[in-house]
Amino acid sequence: MNLKTLNICVVALLTGLAVNTTAQAKEPPNMPYVFEKNCFLCHKSPERTGPINIYDMLSRTGNPLHEQYIRSNVRFGLRAMPAFRVSEVSPKGLNAIIDYLKDVAAYRKINREYKPVPAE
Repeated sequence: MNLKTLNICVVALLTGLAVNTTAQAKEPPNMPYVFEKNCFLCHKSPERTGPINIYDMLSRTGNPLHEQYIRSNVRFGLRAMPAFRVSEVSPKGLNAIIDYLKDVAAYRKINREYKPVPAE
């Protein structure tokens, strides 16, 4: 493969990634039922118990949240956060929560005023 072909491939790949990222950010992500049922009551604005920084994948101090931190808090609880058993939030449901929070964080980078709401 010559250098010109390699450059074309790299540009095409980067362009495809940029188009895909902006295409995903045009519509707000749909809230999964497991999040609406177990999380949204405490993590909604303005009447909230839990922090709403989770929608930006940030801690209360502004540090980035790692998905393992969220998994650990869901399973074992932390301060006012209750622990959820596997029978309450399945591994698949927990993955949906993590994916949703990542999608909302990406969407809110472009649309700062967006506040998550349940799907209708």
